Amino acid sequence: MTDTRREHPRADQPATPVSPFDDAWHLRAELGRVLEMLSSCLHRQRQRGRTPVGDAVGGLVIEEGEAEGLVADLASALGATPGTRMPPELGKLREDVASHAAQGVAQGVFLPLVHAQRAFELRPAEYDAVLLALAVEIDPRFGRLVAYLNDHVARTRPTLGLALTLADPGPTPPPAIGITDRPFLRDGLVDLEGDAPLPGKTIKLTQDLVDRLAESSTHLAVASWLTVHGTDQGLLDRLVLEPTVDHAVTTWSDSLRAGQPVAPLLIAGSDGNGRATLARAALLRAGLKVVEVEIIGDSVDARLRVARREARWHRAAVLVRARPTAQQAIDWASLWSALPSDRPIAISAAPDDAAAAGSSAPVEPALVRLDEPSIPTRTQLWTALLPPGVKIEESEIEEIASRFPFGPGRIARAIRRAQADLSLRPAGERRLTFAALMAAAREVDTASIGPLAQKMPLPYRRSDLIVPPHVGDELDLAIAWVRYRHRVLHEWGFIRRMTMGHGLTALFSGPSGTGKTMAAQVLARELALDLYRVDLSQIMSKYIGETEKNLATVYGARVGVLFFDEAEVVLGRRHETKDARDRYANIEIAYLLQRMEEYDGVTVLATNRMQDIDEAFMRRLHVVIDFSLPLEADRLRIWEGMLPEQADRAPDLDLRELAREFEVSGGQIKNAALAGAFLAAAAGEPIGTTHLRRAMRRELVKSGKIM
Repeated sequence: MTDTRREHPRADQPATPVSPFDDAWHLRAELGRVLEMLSSCLHRQRQRGRTPVGDAVGGLVIEEGEAEGLVADLASALGATPGTRMPPELGKLREDVASHAAQGVAQGVFLPLVHAQRAFELRPAEYDAVLLALAVEIDPRFGRLVAYLNDHVARTRPTLGLALTLADPGPTPPPAIGITDRPFLRDGLVDLEGDAPLPGKTIKLTQDLVDRLAESSTHLAVASWLTVHGTDQGLLDRLVLEPTVDHAVTTWSDSLRAGQPVAPLLIAGSDGNGRATLARAALLRAGLKVVEVEIIGDSVDARLRVARREARWHRAAVLVRARPTAQQAIDWASLWSALPSDRPIAISAAPDDAAAAGSSAPVEPALVRLDEPSIPTRTQLWTALLPPGVKIEESEIEEIASRFPFGPGRIARAIRRAQADLSLRPAGERRLTFAALMAAAREVDTASIGPLAQKMPLPYRRSDLIVPPHVGDELDLAIAWVRYRHRVLHEWGFIRRMTMGHGLTALFSGPSGTGKTMAAQVLARELALDLYRVDLSQIMSKYIGETEKNLATVYGARVGVLFFDEAEVVLGRRHETKDARDRYANIEIAYLLQRMEEYDGVTVLATNRMQDIDEAFMRRLHVVIDFSLPLEADRLRIWEGMLPEQADRAPDLDLRELAREFEVSGGQIKNAALAGAFLAAAAGEPIGTTHLRRAMRRELVKSGKIM
């Protein structure tokens, strides 16, 4: 017999008081009672004509008298005295064990079997079925004996029919109709396996429940997707929330704690905004334990069955983290029907799922929208999440909060990333600084956008960009728009005048090669943000709805600076609707307009076809910069900047003459300078005017100009 005593108390239970009726006694007593029932069942089979002589033939493995030997062995191990008790005597034995168990519970002893009986509202027959399923998992001799009674040597677990027969040993087996709706089956205390008729299905306990009921282990982990949280009623008070959200959630939680009827709580927010933490805090504040379960795609029924089981066991509320996948949306109707009706419910979901979740609910949920945190709230989050003892200037924290529109999840990850990076440095250089946090935040930013955009290098400084004064002035305004956003919007109160997004959207227009991409790189570098070129080949899709989904992913990533090159592809004019293609193209443009207006980050659009841009976009642009061909003085500066100091120059090299002769873009000058250098190197000569003029004429031919 397996020793079911343990050396240490369970992690979630206080130390067990001294009592003769402890959990080890209770398990041994109940297994002894199960053995009595099995022995009586064996005796009845003998009375009905089954003999030991036939066992060796019928079972092929069980030898003559082995069943009786198993009973004797188990009786010796358990200290039981099995015989041929009649049902009244078995009933009296049940009452005696239950009476002593009640004494132990009254003395403060935690008895897992009693706890399961109460939590799952087990009827006597159901309780005995659980005990029988537990017995065969604890001691293989029980399994051998059950296989004999099942008349099948391989069926060492009890069938539902056998369990019901043991509980009601009358001439007619008790019916199993309706038993699948009972809590112990419906909510997952035991599983039914096999494709036989219901009485022939096998009863099985999962290993974590065997450990829990037998107290042979303190390990209570169920699965990576399910967590049980103890009471932490102060969590909600420690969260950094917008006042309206704090008030709404606190009111709901206080009503729940007061015993008032409340609707399910639905927290809608973007990933990383703390929606699950907020839902958990609301339930914990009400003095409840919380079973938190993650639901992905089509895992609704199986995972919520386990969640119902844990909610009953811990007398806990249920928190569902709904995470649809690209291949499988959440079946909200199935989700609501699989949730327990007698426990408080909270659900965290993405904003786009809130409507579907609410419309499918049997009771309209209380919806709390967790919007993207404002800059002051982000500043508070950074301050609250920094490790104790870390000193960062308030102005520096405000700058990080302003640059990176992170929720609490990404802020916490950025801090962890900074700490991990510091572990690679010498011991004396591991202080968490503003620069370390900025670098970590940029790395976290990069990881969130996936394959829809590519990170671009930022090699250029502001001084490298040679543009007319009006272009420089507009670029400086764009930098100031982001750098001083907190002061203007929040400290000066302009936030009340801006009802939509508080980000920056800039349009760079002009011929190819005039510096639009370079200006975007300079803008990102000046703002200490990464620049992501949106891959339009990945964004645009022929399938209905896919383009909008891809745009939602890009804008939802909330990375540094989004750069749409050749933006006329997605910003083109809307057309009169003549067919389905026109209608869906117009929907895509309207959706992009909406996302641009709501976005809090930085977006740069570049185009050389300004005339093709839909007029509706112009109102939504904060900065519009027209990049024209450079004048002669600017062309000379570009020529001079293109030739490195270490380049071998001919004495007759006249860059001023080239700047005067060719009215071209900076991009063409760059190409010509590089091609001219290769021509000079191939000739074994220093770079001269002749090489650069020849290279520039090639550029003009490429652009369609006749020389």
